[in-house]
Formats: sequence, structure tokens, C-alpha cells
Amino acid sequence: MERFLSEVLIDSQNGGGESLIGTIKIAVLPTAKVFTVCFLGFLLAYFKLLPANGRKLLNGLVFSLLLPCLIFSQLGQAITLEKMIEGWFIPFNVVLATISGSLIGLLVVSIVRPPYPFFKFTIIQIGIGYSAWCMLGSGLGSSWNC
Repeated sequence: MERFLSEVLIDSQNGGGESLIGTIKIAVLPTAKVFTVCFLGFLLAYFKLLPANGRKLLNGLVFSLLLPCLIFSQLGQAITLEKMIEGWFIPFNVVLATISGSLIGLLVVSIVRPPYPFFKFTIIQIGIGYSAWCMLGSGLGSSWNC
């Protein structure tokens, strides 16, 4: 984290990229908007301005439609074509690690033979765990090759 912040400070001093305050603003604003919507929902529930059915419907609408729109509209300001071209390998590595982890999970399931209700769950958990392990290893810059 310290290395990232120092690079941001150096880039902003050299005139390239955004300032540190701009970067923090891009990171904090979506979260602040989410908390604002959650607080408004709390107020509606606390003062019983909506019946229970209305709150349930509004809750589904907010969490499935409005919050993702808030987050992605803010992220859209930070993502440019240059950044997408520069980071093309990230989604490729995530998909590759998830597929290889799922294949390892399939191998483990064929050896261990868990009960039927846990068959898919085991494969998915091993796939996600392996991809997280690969991302953690690559992020640490160590010799954990996946």
C-alpha cells in the first residue's frame, strides 16, 4: 500500500495522472453513496413510513438495481481505454486461475467423493480458493506461480 501511495504522489508531482485527493475521492464516493442509501432505508424503516411489504420490494429494487448503478457510474469515471489496455492481463489471469482451480476441484471431488449435496459446492469452493491464492501470490510478488 505504501508503494502504491508513493507512486501516486510521485505521478501527481510529475504532472501525470490524478492527484492523491482525486484518487481518494474516486475510491470513497461510491461507498458514501451506498451508505447514504442504506441510511435512508433505515430512516424509512425506523419511522415506519412504508409497510413491511413496501420495504421488502424497495429493498430488492435498491440492492439489485440502484446500488450497482451507483458503483459502476462512479467507476466509469476512473476507467479509461488506456487503463483497460494496460491491464488486459488481469481478467485473463482471473478467468484462467478460476478454470484451473475448478479443474483441480473436479479432480479432488473425483478422489474424495463427497456426498451429493456437497459435490458442486466443493468444486466451486476449491476453484474460488485457488484463484484467490493465485491472486494473493501474484499480488505479493513472491515466487508463488499458479
